[in-house]
Amino acid sequence: MLPESDYTRLRWEIGTGYDLFISLLVLHRPEQHGLRASWAAGVRSRLPADERETLETAITLMYEPLPFVHNVPMPKDAQAVLDALERLPAGKRFESLSLYYGMPATVRDVLLNTTPQRKWTATEKSIISNNFQNRDRLVTPTYLNLLYETWAHREEFGEKYLKALKAYVEAFFLEEEQRILPVLRQGLSHAQMRAGSLLLPTMLEELSSGVRLSELDKARRIYLAPSFWGSPFLYYNRLDVDTLLVVFGSRPDHMALIPGEVIPDSLLLSLKALSDPTRLRILRTLVQSPQTAAQLSRQLRLRPPTVTHHLRELRLAGMVHVTVSPEGDRYYTTRYEGLEATQDLLKRFIQGD
Repeated sequence: MLPESDYTRLRWEIGTGYDLFISLLVLHRPEQHGLRASWAAGVRSRLPADERETLETAITLMYEPLPFVHNVPMPKDAQAVLDALERLPAGKRFESLSLYYGMPATVRDVLLNTTPQRKWTATEKSIISNNFQNRDRLVTPTYLNLLYETWAHREEFGEKYLKALKAYVEAFFLEEEQRILPVLRQGLSHAQMRAGSLLLPTMLEELSSGVRLSELDKARRIYLAPSFWGSPFLYYNRLDVDTLLVVFGSRPDHMALIPGEVIPDSLLLSLKALSDPTRLRILRTLVQSPQTAAQLSRQLRLRPPTVTHHLRELRLAGMVHVTVSPEGDRYYTTRYEGLEATQDLLKRFIQGD
């Protein structure tokens, strides 16, 4: 059973609003999430060109605004998200979706004081660049210019973004949330059941196919919410100094992201991961000890981007454990459960189960 301290820390949430934003990320970056790029492009093509451009800008500049969804009233679905954005002044929408707890005050000040008349100084550009690079964004002059223009005209962008989000909901997500809501309910029920018999870190590691969060020990309150489109990844944000929001993947291994697809995503991703000789070498190396991508790159004498690519493929397939330190460093080890799950799923699929 869970210790009493873990029981009192847990809070449970459910809402398709989380998948509203996560699905947009997956559809705009399908290669990073194991989704067929041509199908994702087909979904995006349902939107008018202006709305497509606005959503692409938002995906480029914003992180998934999951804390915003957390603060939306129940049922936390797409309509509730749209209503919440509608109630905000246009100029506050981009702020509410982009600013996050823990953002350095210097970065926040630069962004909030951005106007069309006031260009960023070299010092301010450096402050912005360092912050976003530390959060795994590639900051180029083009990126900085797009970020400046969007913040300088955030009222105009707020209007365009709400319009684009409405178009996306109408063209695709309204029907999609009817498909995924029963799965989310099932995923939440399963997580609550597992919480009754596993320690919290072990439960989250199971739900996320291998993620170990060091930050769990510091949180006095932990909100858990299921996501269909987020599988197998785990998304987490600090809501305040004592509160952590964790959105975990809840798509069953026999289901695919693409409606009507017969072959499960998890099976294809696993077989693809195991078919590459470099990835097999990585798995064999990671059995010996946890390593960061940089350490693995040096040991195997591979370019860092190559190692990062292969680790992402292995992570998608649930073949590696990822331990995230409080500083944000990621240590990888081989996950035997992923190998066993692949064997079992392949057998069940071939047998028609």
